Amino acid sequence: MGPQSRLPAMALKAIARQVPRLTREALKRRGPAFATIVAEWANIVGPALAASTLPEKLGMPPRPPKGVDVPAQAGVLTLRVSGGAAMELQHLAPQLIERINSFAGFRAVDRLRFVQGPLPLGASPPAPPPRPLTVAEKARIGAAVESLGDPELKGALARLGEGLARGRRGKA
Repeated sequence: MGPQSRLPAMALKAIARQVPRLTREALKRRGPAFATIVAEWANIVGPALAASTLPEKLGMPPRPPKGVDVPAQAGVLTLRVSGGAAMELQHLAPQLIERINSFAGFRAVDRLRFVQGPLPLGASPPAPPPRPLTVAEKARIGAAVESLGDPELKGALARLGEGLARGRRGKA
């Protein structure tokens, strides 16, 4: 392994060290759950719904005072919806909430709030569908999570592995 093969890894590590500094302000205002939802929106709801919806805000309930033991509460996700998609989304709300929380990895959203109106110009088109995994990739991911006892953790790590495998674009 020569120095040229290490250069990309070193560059990625340098970028990775800068990510917290670059995202600190945005995440402070909106939170990491909102960032995950926005980044994965087309994968969460599918290309058709992603084309007519846009996550705008994740409103979280106020934190309880220190010393007060209250169960964690999820927030309200505000979605901008174009055209007649609001009616369809109201019917799909329980499934959407489940999918959103699945992608976030915890109960981030308890309720959806719809704001009907035009989507901003230049809204990104829906992401292309993810490439299918090879049989070998599926087997490797399945073997890696097989020994885990917690089914939720097993599912979350399997999805993470699938996403990482898809990101490799054919690399071994």
